Amino acid sequence: MISIGEHLQSRKITAEKAAEKAGISAQRFAQVIGGAEATLAEMRGIAKALHVPLSSLVDDSPVEPIKALFRKTLDQREIEISSHMEVVSAQVRDTLVFAKRLPKNTAWLELFRNMPPELEAAEEFAQLFRKAFAGLDDKDAFPHLPQVVHELGVFLLYCRDSNIEGVSAIVDGYALIILGARGFKPRMLFTIAHEIGHLVAHHDEKGGGYAHFDREVRSERQFASPRKLEEKFADAFGSALVLPRHGVLLAMKSIREQLGAKGPLGDIELLWLAHLFHVSFEVAARRCEGLGLLPERGARALYQKLVDDYKNPERRAIELGVPARQELSIETSPSLIRAAADQVRAGNMSIGRAAELLNIPISSIFVANAEFNK
Repeated sequence: MISIGEHLQSRKITAEKAAEKAGISAQRFAQVIGGAEATLAEMRGIAKALHVPLSSLVDDSPVEPIKALFRKTLDQREIEISSHMEVVSAQVRDTLVFAKRLPKNTAWLELFRNMPPELEAAEEFAQLFRKAFAGLDDKDAFPHLPQVVHELGVFLLYCRDSNIEGVSAIVDGYALIILGARGFKPRMLFTIAHEIGHLVAHHDEKGGGYAHFDREVRSERQFASPRKLEEKFADAFGSALVLPRHGVLLAMKSIREQLGAKGPLGDIELLWLAHLFHVSFEVAARRCEGLGLLPERGARALYQKLVDDYKNPERRAIELGVPARQELSIETSPSLIRAAADQVRAGNMSIGRAAELLNIPISSIFVANAEFNK
């Protein structure tokens, strides 16, 4: 477990600011950092100030084997990511408490055996996934991707660290995707697709394990090119998974005909495309640029103009009368919640502890228990 001081340094928060947010004096905060015994209330305040779960400050259970998997895929200086790695590694460890009572969930990766995850093959990988696991052709939208993830047995849950966009991992034969909770669920849909891309890229590493986290998913959060080839593959796979080439081309042709649009592609068509495929404007624009429907850097230019004029693309969509997207259902894996409920019924742990380990409300376990008793 890393120290409070390391959490401060990793998250670039001053001790003075953290003490203020924690509701304790700077002097007392310095004493706690120096090793003085703190009350539970003080530790709760410090955890809240640092945006980390309380367990990351008081839990001495080992997470080193899992942290080692994350280190293999990180290119940042360790001090920059140490706090995030500690929180996420502990969450993976805690999830495995329940996961290990369930069947292994990586058999689906056999579909890609001996297929090198090269950037040029990302479209092929995505179409294989769509057809084999969702029965989709190359035209349909994919709003039920989270449900397909559940059906595959891959564990999906929400991250304890709000700074993390997404996590993918294969540990002890179990595949996991951990998401940063976001109010705009189309953003999370692409994050899921992107993290599946990471799992697929490591389909031959089921035995040895793999772990990776994204502090931001680049096709969603910014327009700079990913530095690593694997990130480029995950972006290309994710884009093709939720925005299939043929479907995008057909939809754009229909949209432009109905709007009577002429000339270069504009923001209105892209906003409608984003609506039809349940993704953000940024993802739709980047996909169109990749398909040659927009000039190089055209996606970034259109996005920036919408930000300058409307603060965000969604406000422009509302002004144009583009309907709201259907509500996406992105939930913690029911199999994990049922496994937690089983442990509570068996008297092996309290309901509060089970909910804490899975980062879910206690009510979720009550519901699972109620369904069991029907």
